[in-house]
Amino acid sequence: MKRRRIALWPTLVGVAALCPGAVAQPIYIEFLQGDLSDNHAAPSLLTVHQGSNELLGFMAGDLGGGLIDRDYFRFTVPEGMVLSQIILTQYFSIDPVAFLAVVPGPAFPHDGETTLPSELLGWVHLGEEHLGLDIMPLMGMQGQGFTPPLPSGEYSFWAQQLGEPTDYVLNFVVEVPAPYGLFALAPIGLIRRRRPRS
Repeated sequence: MKRRRIALWPTLVGVAALCPGAVAQPIYIEFLQGDLSDNHAAPSLLTVHQGSNELLGFMAGDLGGGLIDRDYFRFTVPEGMVLSQIILTQYFSIDPVAFLAVVPGPAFPHDGETTLPSELLGWVHLGEEHLGLDIMPLMGMQGQGFTPPLPSGEYSFWAQQLGEPTDYVLNFVVEVPAPYGLFALAPIGLIRRRRPRS
């Protein structure tokens, strides 16, 4: 159950509808499409495509009685592509810190109360100071650790706010990786072609 929302969501959604070419198209709008899953074993299934994929989410924070609103969602990075960036594009809350974690696969092994940091592929505390930034390098420094980008495959995410209600927008950037191997081989080919004939 969600409690009060910050009133900026209708404005943001309206702007996106009026100016579809000016912003990334959202893959999920919690304000319109309903609460993201609270179940660590069954995250909401989203679909991402090449380019920018924005999630407009809401975390109600502490619901009282020991209940915490958590957002669990998952998606598959298509074959031949990578998840290159996760950019925090909006953050509205009087609470300066929220939490985001990622694991490979379709679910988290335990709930938010019993999950150990070592069971997470990566995680980060995020807030207004990270607006406009790619938070993947910071996530990769915690938990098991990883170096961006993340390769094709299925990933599950867990967003949480222990304090006050928080609206947030995350942009998941999916790209075809640059053919570094071809670039690396190009100078070798040029050198070979420039060898004088004997």
